[in-house]
Amino acid sequence: MALKAVFFDVGETLVDETRDWGEWADYLGVTRLTLFAALGAVINRGQHHREVFQLIRPGCDFATLKAQRQAEGRAYALQAVDLYPDAVPCLRELQARGMRVGIAGNQPAAIEDALASLGVPADIVASSQTWGVEKPSQAFFDKIIEAAEGMASHEIAYVGDRLDNDVIPAARAGMVGIFLRRGPWAVIQSSAQADLNIGHTISSLSELPDLLARLQEHVP
Repeated sequence: MALKAVFFDVGETLVDETRDWGEWADYLGVTRLTLFAALGAVINRGQHHREVFQLIRPGCDFATLKAQRQAEGRAYALQAVDLYPDAVPCLRELQARGMRVGIAGNQPAAIEDALASLGVPADIVASSQTWGVEKPSQAFFDKIIEAAEGMASHEIAYVGDRLDNDVIPAARAGMVGIFLRRGPWAVIQSSAQADLNIGHTISSLSELPDLLARLQEHVP
């Protein structure tokens, strides 16, 4: 059966998170280079990205930091400039080709309205906070299959920049995992796992429509 739907991760897939991390560095009072280096170390260790805050400010509570930042009027807000240039054109092209487009990532619920307000084209937009489960849990990908309404797992592709959170668990759930090699997670993880059979890899979302078309040609 042919692929009928494509779901996308958010951070470093559709959204360039450079400004968000840079503003966190400013708020924490460290250089951006220092925070980016700490982030690289956390990724290399396979830790949750919030461990960065423990490196920069040991013993801190992330929820408290976030609330304080928001109270001071310095909270990050997604803007059109944060979208990767290839994101919206890719989603539009896929919809024009008759595919159902979904967005689902480990994000706060606010991302759903933020993406909608920017006019990002998608038939389904969801977040881990809304669903109450995070990647790489199998339950997260079960939610995607449920949201696809009647589609089998092998009829759904999932695109993300992380092997551990996106590509591998999506494949385990029976989906077609597609690895977008950009951003710090992608570079570090793919370098550390060079001998891993990643499968379908792209370096830009502009390559995705044609990749999916080629995959369609080989579906019985």
